[in-house]
Amino acid sequence: MSHRLKITLPEPAMTQLEAIAEQREEPVSRIAAQMVCNQTADGQTGKHNHTIPVPEPAEVGELDDPDCHAPWIEPVMGDPDWRQRMWSSISDLHERYPRELGHLKEGWWEDTTHVEMLCALVFWRNWIDRSDDPRYELAFHAQLADYSRELRQEGGSVTRAWKPGAPPDEWAA
Repeated sequence: MSHRLKITLPEPAMTQLEAIAEQREEPVSRIAAQMVCNQTADGQTGKHNHTIPVPEPAEVGELDDPDCHAPWIEPVMGDPDWRQRMWSSISDLHERYPRELGHLKEGWWEDTTHVEMLCALVFWRNWIDRSDDPRYELAFHAQLADYSRELRQEGGSVTRAWKPGAPPDEWAA
């Protein structure tokens, strides 16, 4: 026995579904039905997300907002709580990956590129820790290895390596 079902999908999911259907040269409805059947047959109803999440596009009004930014980017007007959380999280990341981040130089917080890279790595790591897809883990470690190489090349032999601790006054201010 078969049942007909009408569902509503967000635009990114529909776009992805259409791309799969086009690649397989089958109707979108058949691909969707196969995916639903496969998920329910595996007993994994909604448990796993096998696609990379596509962020929703910014609303037109949001683009005019001077403080509209990714959560790993410091708010334009500054935010002491954000800075404290990021410092603590970057310290934790350094402790988790001491070999990869061992060449991070003292004063990294004065370089916007390092601040944004480390904050993005923190957010990515936190997101992966709640994910169940190993592809994200592999991608994270590949990026971390690339960043580690950059740190080694940039570090030279005359700079001091950063050791996690209390944030400097210029970071906390």
